Amino acid sequence: MPVIGHAFSLPSSNPQAGQQPSLCEVLLWIAGDTFHWLHNGHHRYPPAPGEESFTDMNIRHLRQFVGGRVKVFQFTKDQERQNGADWEMWIHNRTHGVGLRIQAKKASKQRRYPFDHRVGKQNVYQCDLLVQNALTVRCVPVYLLHNHWDWEHGGEEEAAQAGLLCSHVAADGSHHGCTLLSAYRVQSEVGRKADGRNVRHAVLWAESLPWNRVLCDRRDADAPSSRSSSEILTGVFTAVKELTRVGRGLSPTYSAGSTPGDSTQEDAAYAHTPDVDDVDDALAILGSGPPRLPPHVLQLLQAHEAEPPAPPVPTVATVLVDVSDDRMQMSPSWFEGCVRHR
Repeated sequence: MPVIGHAFSLPSSNPQAGQQPSLCEVLLWIAGDTFHWLHNGHHRYPPAPGEESFTDMNIRHLRQFVGGRVKVFQFTKDQERQNGADWEMWIHNRTHGVGLRIQAKKASKQRRYPFDHRVGKQNVYQCDLLVQNALTVRCVPVYLLHNHWDWEHGGEEEAAQAGLLCSHVAADGSHHGCTLLSAYRVQSEVGRKADGRNVRHAVLWAESLPWNRVLCDRRDADAPSSRSSSEILTGVFTAVKELTRVGRGLSPTYSAGSTPGDSTQEDAAYAHTPDVDDVDDALAILGSGPPRLPPHVLQLLQAHEAEPPAPPVPTVATVLVDVSDDRMQMSPSWFEGCVRHR
């Protein structure tokens, strides 16, 4: 078993001009921090942190290290209530974007997740509420899994020997600390309980993807203009749409090492995005290209973080990440391309 230690050091909170890390790199760092924090909480220094602690830290790190490219709006507990989501995240270029409605689930010591959790007076499954409310605000419903060990995933040692540990992968497996899973996939798995069958936690975990791979905004530090905001946004769109298609059973599950953003990208011209309010599926919301930002997100872009307008469907926080062409980032000195581990 590899030595349990941080995959790489904490980035400076005061990067020099032009050296802010990309969202992709920060998400990779958060995943590693989550991975080790949860592992230690279960096995070395109990008790393990709660899901709310991870959500708070995720948002804090995004605000701190993504710098001027992120706006964070946090709401009160009275505004949240039982809505099937912990927070909302938009990757955008100020006119178009991809929104995620996120429900966090922490792995237990036995590597189980409360996927079949029920909420509200009507005692409904949380996954059903997550899907319903995500569509109301034109988001894709996803689960963010906080994980503490890799279920015999394998391949890390071979990847290290092949020199494939740049960008998205950590040699100690800690990039699996935060993974995304379609809420539609959770719905279908929870539906097995009606037939008296158990939720297959390991199967769901294996179908989740490290979140930095899905939400990658990397630009080439040596040629910052080599990847435009529309290309970055289209890459995120393609990855999120494929994650959703797999969740709906419309695509085969991912092969080992695959990334949905590696597939052939769809038209980046944003030619078809639905205007109707009554949509019953995240794929309809996504359309054939990154959708136009809905009114509540445009309002937030104009608002001050300390005085946000009331969200249409409350949650703990909304995070807006701007990938516009004038929001460039350079590879910071603390990252240096590949993840170091010990």
